[in-house]
Amino acid sequence: MSHIYWELNEIKIPEQAHINKSDGRVFIFAKDSITVRTSSRIVIGRATSETTMHPNDLYRLMFPNEWERNYGKQQLFLHSLHVGFYAATLGIGYKTGLYPMLTDIFQGEKANTLMDYAMFSILESSNSTMHFYNRMIENVVFSRTLHKDSWMSEFFKENDEERNNQFLSRWIDQCQKTGITQAWICIDGSNNDCASKACDLAEKGNAKSKKNVNIVSYMYAVNAEDGTPITYDVYEGSRVDAKAVVKIIELLAGHGIKTKGIIVDRGFATYDVFNLLIEKNYTYVAMLKSNTAGHKTMVNKYANTIHWNVHYAISDNGLFGISEKAQVFSSHETQAFINLFFDGINGSQRSVCLISHIRSIKKAADENIKQGKEPCIPKKYQQYFTLKTSQEGTKISYNYATWQLAVDEKGYSSIASSKDFGPEEVNKIYHLRDTSETQYAILKTQLGENVTRVRSTQSIRNKFLVGFIASLIRNEIMKAGKKFNLPTNQVIKDMEKIELMLQPSTKYISIHNAKGTTKSILTEWNIFPSDFDVIAADVNQRNHDTINSQIRLLPNTVQTKKTAGRPVQQKRATEDTTLKRHRGRPKGSLDKNKRKRRTVKKRIDE
Repeated sequence: MSHIYWELNEIKIPEQAHINKSDGRVFIFAKDSITVRTSSRIVIGRATSETTMHPNDLYRLMFPNEWERNYGKQQLFLHSLHVGFYAATLGIGYKTGLYPMLTDIFQGEKANTLMDYAMFSILESSNSTMHFYNRMIENVVFSRTLHKDSWMSEFFKENDEERNNQFLSRWIDQCQKTGITQAWICIDGSNNDCASKACDLAEKGNAKSKKNVNIVSYMYAVNAEDGTPITYDVYEGSRVDAKAVVKIIELLAGHGIKTKGIIVDRGFATYDVFNLLIEKNYTYVAMLKSNTAGHKTMVNKYANTIHWNVHYAISDNGLFGISEKAQVFSSHETQAFINLFFDGINGSQRSVCLISHIRSIKKAADENIKQGKEPCIPKKYQQYFTLKTSQEGTKISYNYATWQLAVDEKGYSSIASSKDFGPEEVNKIYHLRDTSETQYAILKTQLGENVTRVRSTQSIRNKFLVGFIASLIRNEIMKAGKKFNLPTNQVIKDMEKIELMLQPSTKYISIHNAKGTTKSILTEWNIFPSDFDVIAADVNQRNHDTINSQIRLLPNTVQTKKTAGRPVQQKRATEDTTLKRHRGRPKGSLDKNKRKRRTVKKRIDE
């Protein structure tokens, strides 16, 4: 919650406000027309009684007339502003070339809005425009004015498909210039439900939500080496994913990025995808689903062979593997090198978890029977039990054979590859996905999980664009955090704690409250402690001066590293480039008296 004005007199609580009885916070609903359960809450102060409160900064902005009536006319500046994440985003924007690229393609206002919304997507893990203003009001932002949800809705409707494509093209070129010329490419995708009839992309397909609705599909390509997002595609829900894969690979090739190979997860382990990869002669590594014929064949043939067998150990942490060329799908003749793995640690943990879960279900069912109730067994686990009803009552027993088979199968997985890399190398290649997997999970959250909350085709395209921009920024933060063994969310949280404070003069100053590790991380993007004073001056200029540029510049301060010990004097610093002066008069020079007599004689002669 923003700054509460405890130092000011109490004021009357607005009629439309409510009090949270658990903590005394006074709030209003973001949308009056939305039901109480689904509408977000905006906290505007802290209650002191059933009718009075101390306001906070949001109250100042939302009720300016009431504020002026109670406290007099003042400029409506927040008591403090979070500045750390803005500084990081600005530094990342310049280091990667992202921000200059956006300002060149989309111009000032739109470029700044895209950056602001990308910041919001990362901070809030959301793409809901309704929450944008309330979340970002307490942050330093790129835009000259922070826009509300109605303006943002119109902003996303603007038809800028040509400029969106231009940005993606230039970003791929930028990736190529920074060294991504040959790479293993991780490809992943999903789809969102879309009920809009105005969207040309919304068509019937294999919906992730399992509902019979129109969907919009999307796919991302990421450099497997460091997780850098390279490009993405948004397409009709009915289009086969395999065609989208080929489109992305051909696009990268056109920009000079050669694909060493493609890494895909279980979701893309379909005959259509495999068929196209083989047809195009692409190298691939693909995780297979547990119901794929190739995986079942390998389990039946080699499960007991590699189970804790040190001859097949391929890592130091209990991973065992074996490889053989086999048919992948039962209904097709497609063959690949199928690598069967047994993860001893993971398998044991999952087996114990399943045993514990099934036993707890039976205990709960037996208790229900004792109380004369119908035993409740989740549908997913009904295969492990047998219910018998007789005159004596209902009895529940285990299906031991089914249960034992499920326990034995834990820890096994299969990865198909186009080349005979061997299990150890295939495992290393597939785990290049680890960085990108995190990216995909965050992207899906930022894109609204399984629902698209905008209506028009262009709105959807623009939302995916800003989600892609957010993924670029977050990936840079994730890479920097890894150098200090810090999770990405912790890095972001620490950055948010850096603040600017408002002075009585209505000017902001930096209070330099960053942690040591946060300072070190910020230097990865050429942001130093003294730069926050520069940013504070920029914010003050925006607030008080009528002439301002919309282009946000990287602070031009230079931070020199301090060394231990006493500072070296200028004289000492040049010792190695000058002759050392010894005691006495240098040879060939005049002493003081001779110099004086010669000067006098010269004057007499003149």
